[in-house]
Amino acid sequence: MTTQHGAPGRRTPDAVRIGAFYDLAVALPFTTPWTASLALDAVRAAHTGLGLPGLPLAPFGPEHLLFVTFFGVLVTMWAVVRLVRRDDAVTGIADTVGRAAFALLMTAALVAGATPVLGAFLVVEVGFLLAQARQLTRHRSPRTRTDATAARTQETVSP
Repeated sequence: MTTQHGAPGRRTPDAVRIGAFYDLAVALPFTTPWTASLALDAVRAAHTGLGLPGLPLAPFGPEHLLFVTFFGVLVTMWAVVRLVRRDDAVTGIADTVGRAAFALLMTAALVAGATPVLGAFLVVEVGFLLAQARQLTRHRSPRTRTDATAARTQETVSP
């Protein structure tokens, strides 16, 4: 099977597509300063309502909201790219690496004292990271596996 955007036989796994829908749902509220303010208020309310330790998310000024909306727009656009280019395994690989970076940054924020509400997002992020990585390694093209096996055979046969 040859795909339009990817290598022969390589199609983005379902976990990448499901992750794109999740990212779209989570990031879309952060695409404007008005909706981002509401979403951040919801995080603060969850922190307070659950009686979590530490400080709730601090109020954001216009500069903070600018960067939050940059994040919202970029993640939304990336989610749309993954939904449109479903037959491109490279986007799945890039997204999996991005999820690892996001998980690392979320962990660093939690260690630094960020609201534990962030932990819920971290759990989902790591879940998609693991699901995507597993599916991507299983969906390598048969040619790639054959080439790797041939290379190992060649190494053992060579003097």
